[in-house]
Amino acid sequence: MNDTIIGSGFMAQNFHDQIQEMEKLNICLYAAGVSNSQTKDKILLLKDQNRIIDFSKKFDQKKKLVYLSTCCINDPSRNKNPYTKNKLYIESLIKEKFKKYLIIRLPEVVGKSDNKISLTNFLYHHIKNKKKFEIWTKTKRNIIDIKDVVLLTMIVLKNCFPNNKIINIANSMNYKVREIVESFEKLTNIKANYNLVDKGDENWQIDISDIFEIIKNNKIKFNEKYLYKTLKKYYF
Repeated sequence: MNDTIIGSGFMAQNFHDQIQEMEKLNICLYAAGVSNSQTKDKILLLKDQNRIIDFSKKFDQKKKLVYLSTCCINDPSRNKNPYTKNKLYIESLIKEKFKKYLIIRLPEVVGKSDNKISLTNFLYHHIKNKKKFEIWTKTKRNIIDIKDVVLLTMIVLKNCFPNNKIINIANSMNYKVREIVESFEKLTNIKANYNLVDKGDENWQIDISDIFEIIKNNKIKFNEKYLYKTLKKYYF
């Protein structure tokens, strides 16, 4: 990785092929951060904050910073946890310390990833290994293919989207966690072993009005089949 992409994890790796294009656009993609959305480690989160502060001091302010954040901020069942609050705080730091920026909030991104606690990895490995787990009955999640994230992000950047804005790049549909489990059950031909728990918040949506026309023009079909096809693509 060079200084056009900051980070070395799942997101950064998948944008690697776009380095030359981002260099032409004078853009720096900041894809570093805490990968465990369940963490409560204050030291780890503080390091994340200090890293962006230190980075801002040496950043070429003629460039535009593109920061990858999270749509968890919109979810009442998750927007109070330490990870999400940390993301929100870093967003505030970016607004303060960078002249030109674009904050892109992402949902549950699916691809080839070693992150064991990502939702789909967690569900797949528990179902495959016949381990018991809980499903919150009122919980919904937004699933998007990493390839669609890269495609939509690059179109947004090439279209000279206005500076100093926050946008969501996400699926137009939310899925109940039970729907995700059912898709894995069909793909693995294994009955999942879970308990249903009356928790979560299903009354939330992600506003994708900023990219609606881009989705339409690129014929990305966010529907019931999208979930199954995406899981099949990366797990089977």
